[in-house]
Amino acid sequence: MKALTILCASLALAAGLFAADKVKEGSCCDKAQKAGKDCAHPCCVKAKAEGKVCEKCNK
Repeated sequence: MKALTILCASLALAAGLFAADKVKEGSCCDKAQKAGKDCAHPCCVKAKAEGKVCEKCNK
């Protein structure tokens, strides 16, 4: 059971790091991350729920 928990946590961390790579420097998402928050724009919230980064704001 511990191994499964560790595996799930590792995958979640890896997904977060992968998504962070797509955030464009200076975008609203970048500014929110640097402030330790999530971007509150509706398009960004929707993209995050889908496990993605908003393409509109991070071109």
